[in-house]
Amino acid sequence: MKVKVRDAVIALINQERHGNEIDRSLVKNVLEIFVEIGNEKGEDKLDYYVNDFETAFLNDMVDYYNRKGSNEMTVVECLQREKDRVSHYLHFSTEKKLLKQVQGHALLENAQ
Repeated sequence: MKVKVRDAVIALINQERHGNEIDRSLVKNVLEIFVEIGNEKGEDKLDYYVNDFETAFLNDMVDYYNRKGSNEMTVVECLQREKDRVSHYLHFSTEKKLLKQVQGHALLENAQ
């Protein structure tokens, strides 16, 4: 079930990346469930969020921008859009990892 939910959320985020409007509050509420599951289990509250959503999200983000190509969007634009997602519905702890991924991706493209 969690894989289906994760994939559905990532699909919504990709729709937003393509310029479609999505229900951001729905995405935020679903992602908060990943955090709350950790709280209920008495574990590190972000384990479920990180392991069951965030890792796949970050990988998908890199894949998305690789497919999109560097000609269509600058790294600054990409970074701003993803930071906007953090402020609206992703857990704040994702921002640091997101920045690292985007910067690493930019360095790889500049080396080519």
